[in-house]
Amino acid sequence: MNIWYINHYAGGPGIGPAYRPFELASAWQRQGHTATAFVASFHHHLSCDGLKPGLFEAGGVRYCAVPTPRYTGNGLSRLINIASFARGLLKEAARVPGELAKPDVIIASSPHPFAIYPAHALAKRFAAKLVFEIRDIWPLSITEITRTPPWHPFVLACARAERFAYTHAGLIASVLPRAKSYLDENGWGDKPFVWVPNGAAPARESAATSANALKAIEQIRAWRRQGKTVLVHAGSIGPPNGLVPLIDAVCGSGAGPFASKLAIVLLGSGLLEEELKTRSMYATCDVMFAGRVAKDEVGAIVREASFGYAGVNNYPKVYKYGVSLNKLADYLTAAVPVFLPIAACGEPVSEAQAGLVRAVASVSEMREALTGLVAIPEAERQAMGERGRHYMQSEYDYGAIAARYAAAMEAVRAPSQ
Repeated sequence: MNIWYINHYAGGPGIGPAYRPFELASAWQRQGHTATAFVASFHHHLSCDGLKPGLFEAGGVRYCAVPTPRYTGNGLSRLINIASFARGLLKEAARVPGELAKPDVIIASSPHPFAIYPAHALAKRFAAKLVFEIRDIWPLSITEITRTPPWHPFVLACARAERFAYTHAGLIASVLPRAKSYLDENGWGDKPFVWVPNGAAPARESAATSANALKAIEQIRAWRRQGKTVLVHAGSIGPPNGLVPLIDAVCGSGAGPFASKLAIVLLGSGLLEEELKTRSMYATCDVMFAGRVAKDEVGAIVREASFGYAGVNNYPKVYKYGVSLNKLADYLTAAVPVFLPIAACGEPVSEAQAGLVRAVASVSEMREALTGLVAIPEAERQAMGERGRHYMQSEYDYGAIAARYAAAMEAVRAPSQ
């Protein structure tokens, strides 16, 4: 098959940390398919200043960068970027058929749902099968996480795009282990469905070379020598990432004895970075803001830590359908146990008994969980990490995920194809 994978925020070597499109395309190519990832020429997850529009290759995978304007924050400029990506897809795809073979399958992945419109138009143009991939459930994620009212125009637009996607897609895919329940509850249970989570990448050398990464490793090792439990969070520092209760639990008044035994390293950047720095600045707590590091350096840093923090806020209506965080794969693949601060929802941490999974809804509950975390003996911590690593290798291998995905796509392709 020739597969076009549309993901506004796609990453890859030298592009950005969201490696899913790269790993899937790499695996499909090893399995005899061809694949092209379509990505915005500018988005906020890029690890470079921007991508030159058009076709290029990264790590052996072919990409097509769709021209989009720059933006900051979550305001009007970002909406313009989203709209430009949707429009640009049609123009860019019309330009490249001479260089790219006609697609058999077009996948619209949903960091936001609006790529479904151009993906549907392209699928009709090329007589290709359309797949809608659920990463975040829109607009449920917006109404629950940002508390945006259901009558807001953006929420209504997301709901319309979601209905359009489920109506016209020949296959629904999702990274969420319980997404089929969501489809059943909302009248789409008769659609072909395949679960294709964020997986574990093939083993690659992971070395730290940047100043930020080397400094983080040096600090983690120093804290570990002092007998501290070191908790690392690798990801965005934003409102959905459960970092405010974590910092307040450790650095706020009344932290308790556990705080002197715990240190925190935050990798990355985001909207809450300055606020969290202020919250921790005048407290006697050990917190390091390490800055952004390359995706290839994350494993080398995480391996030095005691636990990985899978930071999310506790949103029961959203997470009852599961989570599939990239950082979970980073932690577990590195044999590092995980602290996941939400109720168990079919994720690999509880299934593999590879860490602490507990719903945290307040600072006091966070302190109680962290007290239990620092009390876990080193031998048990290492055993948790090994269980997680073995589980990822057996259940979350990207080669197996890509093969399952391809088989589901083959099953729904039109007989004439």
